[in-house]
Amino acid sequence: MDLQSWDNVISIASNSVTALGVVGGIVFGGSKLKDYLDVKKNDVAFHTALALYDEITNTRAKYIQIRISLNYVMNILDELYKNNINISPNLYFQIQEVGSNAFQNSMSIGNLFIKTNNFNIIFKSESFSKVQDIVSITNKISVNLTNFFACAINSSKGKLISKEDLSELFQHYRDYEALTTEYLDKCSEIQKTKFEDFITFK
Repeated sequence: MDLQSWDNVISIASNSVTALGVVGGIVFGGSKLKDYLDVKKNDVAFHTALALYDEITNTRAKYIQIRISLNYVMNILDELYKNNINISPNLYFQIQEVGSNAFQNSMSIGNLFIKTNNFNIIFKSESFSKVQDIVSITNKISVNLTNFFACAINSSKGKLISKEDLSELFQHYRDYEALTTEYLDKCSEIQKTKFEDFITFK
């Protein structure tokens, strides 16, 4: 074999080794990437489940703040009714902003619950029914807040507040009180469950 032939053999062998190395690297790299993504996904799933677990307790304080907001709006409209005056543009938009913030805060548990499903989190036996009850109540509270602020805004838009408007508003407020009381009862049940007994992963 002359020098040129030997050089050709070496080149072919070298290219084959390089090709195998590239293929091996892709396979190995792909495997490592999958492992990395699985670890990251499990990490996000864990923190999402923990966030939901904590949010169920933290929402109690949010509902207290929302109740203060409802009282604030009712006092504004009651004063307008007593003084027989129309609402100012500033107060009108203020009520809208308060309503938007209250609604967003009421949606936090529902949003986290959806996220847990996206990351294949499984609630353990009794925990699932408890969480379902919690989510159901928070959804009802969100609807209740929508109704409350729709009533507050519509009753004051371009007209004087009537006694009937205040009566309807107060009924929504009573409904809110009943729903949040029910929420507190369900929240107490969740608090009795340790986090490790709360969820698992697929």
